[in-house]
Amino acid sequence: MRELEVSSRDAEAVGARRIGWSAAAACGLAALVHVGTAGLLIGGLLLVLLGWSTVVQPLIGLLMIGLAVQVRPRFSRPRPDLPTLGRDDAPSLFALLDSIADAARVRRIEIVQLSGDFAVRLSLTGVRRRPCLELGLPLWQTFTPQQRVAAVAHELGHFAAADVRRGTLVGTAFGALRGGAELTRIQEPSEPVFTVSDLSRRADETAVGAGLFTARGRRNWIMWLPGLLVRGTARLLTRLTRSGSLHVEFQADEVAARIASTRAMDSVLRDRRLADAVGSEVHRLAVTARTFGHRKGASTEREFWDRVAAHAHALPHRTGDGPEGPLHTDAERPGHRRGEDCALVPEPQRLARLSHTDAHPATITLDTPLADAIAEELSAPGRLLARKVIRDCVAT
Repeated sequence: MRELEVSSRDAEAVGARRIGWSAAAACGLAALVHVGTAGLLIGGLLLVLLGWSTVVQPLIGLLMIGLAVQVRPRFSRPRPDLPTLGRDDAPSLFALLDSIADAARVRRIEIVQLSGDFAVRLSLTGVRRRPCLELGLPLWQTFTPQQRVAAVAHELGHFAAADVRRGTLVGTAFGALRGGAELTRIQEPSEPVFTVSDLSRRADETAVGAGLFTARGRRNWIMWLPGLLVRGTARLLTRLTRSGSLHVEFQADEVAARIASTRAMDSVLRDRRLADAVGSEVHRLAVTARTFGHRKGASTEREFWDRVAAHAHALPHRTGDGPEGPLHTDAERPGHRRGEDCALVPEPQRLARLSHTDAHPATITLDTPLADAIAEELSAPGRLLARKVIRDCVAT
């Protein structure tokens, strides 16, 4: 038994070293991306300033400057179309978030935005990298109070585990590569340059020639090689950070289990399968309200998220976070098919790892008075979000 423990520790040490080397290589590659962007900008400026007497050099310089602008580091910003809450708008909500952030030992959240997605996302916005939490009301209304704590704690756990993909260096490199991929994408023409009438002479031959002319004329072969380089770099950066992201996902689960309890985190992973059903109900209610509820718009907006929650609570195979019964494994859970979840990190692996760790009690609980106070604070911005979802007929 001792030999098995030693061998497992050695395997974990080797895995940690491998993840460390991959993270270091990813940071080096991200630095090269930013250095390449700076090189494009500086080289373009030099060509424009020093080669002004010629014609070709300034044109090449302007092209390089345009490429540098397209692949510049991008900092995310709060979405202007979503309801935004500050500390003065929702003191009870921020008190809960502050306690979770302190328990996870990460920076406190400064901005909260409400969205219609079944998700909780944390991003660092602006040059100052201010933590902004996007709180999906369908998830918040569907989950039980302790599941809400676990969902937020898991998202904060990514930063507690130092997720390299969410860091400034690698995260902005991913954004720059996405911008370069959009610029260098080769698109097939949707319509020909000119059309030929079916009644004209040699209509078939002319139509074939027009199609060949359109395909050869509009296809951007100049961007093929840069696009290949950009997409290859993005794939390599993704591969270098993949193993680290899996490790970070496990660590975030452990942080959430330690803060909200192991049972609450286990139920969060299982109830994520409700996302499709809840999202469909949000869309159905939005279409129904826009079609038939124009005369009672205010009442429809007030009841919108309550109806979503009622639909979610009536769904079968809902886990919740009740105190009874032991934790299930994938094989033991009734009606569960292995691999039916579609997360980037396979949830069966996360559930299996969580079931084999020590069960933690909750260190932070969302009691009924605090939950009611938070619900009151989210009432007005929730109506604004419901109005937007009904207007767009989509969850945003």
